[in-house]
Amino acid sequence: MDKISRIYCEKLKLRAYTVESRTTVRDIVKIHETTPNATVALGRVINAAALLGATLKPESDQSLLLKFSGEGPIREIHAQTDAHGNIRAYVANPKIDESGYFDSINFSKAIGAGLITVIKDINMKENYNSITPILNGEVASDIAYYLTASEQIPSAIIIALNLDSNGEIKSSGGILIQTFPDTDPSVVEKIEYNINNMEEDLGTRLNRGDDIISVLSEIFDNEALQVLSTTGLRHNCSCSRETLLSALKGIDNNEIESMIREDNGAELTCTFCRKTYNFSVDDLKSLL
Repeated sequence: MDKISRIYCEKLKLRAYTVESRTTVRDIVKIHETTPNATVALGRVINAAALLGATLKPESDQSLLLKFSGEGPIREIHAQTDAHGNIRAYVANPKIDESGYFDSINFSKAIGAGLITVIKDINMKENYNSITPILNGEVASDIAYYLTASEQIPSAIIIALNLDSNGEIKSSGGILIQTFPDTDPSVVEKIEYNINNMEEDLGTRLNRGDDIISVLSEIFDNEALQVLSTTGLRHNCSCSRETLLSALKGIDNNEIESMIREDNGAELTCTFCRKTYNFSVDDLKSLL
């Protein structure tokens, strides 16, 4: 089962979040029929969003939006998650490999120069909004920069998403490690050293069936870890007929009248889950 875990290490004064997401990512990329570069880009952003979502108050009504938008051919990747482990996502151009532009997996080339947008709904009067530049074209390091620059929380992130020769997802997950104000700087240096000197990457370990908590334990020099909570992770789109009908209210009346006259109704498709909703003439007339 895919899951998110929240972990505390008292000895090192560090907190960590892990996500195991192979089934969830497989479900989402299947919906969008992505080619390999789009699969990797979308999957990495899903993992990043799940890790950021793990920092929300568990089982609350809090939610989070993460968006990478750039000048590259993939254009935009958008993920939304909540404190219950529900996540949905889409990529603007799921077929980028068909252009012949790529000869290997390259997220930096796919997204290009651009921005990262994070919007948190944490039940305050206004949402928390942050926009930071895409610096490295790597999801993990760019999200670590966002956390340090915008939230002032020094963080280390590992994101794994491995494909087989057929472009199918073999493993998917991630680890987020964060400090506290009283975390010793020498601990930070040690964790950075351990991450940079891992004998095998996280994707390889997950594909082999290794437990992600055991991987984290090795990074933490096998110090005692306390798993504070675990939440299931799943693809779950929040779209509904009522939501899309409400969205139609924002369309100019002339356009709605045109739909009634020329199309005898309307058909809308959710960008996230590709589910189609049909609206009759009477539905449209109710909006006028």
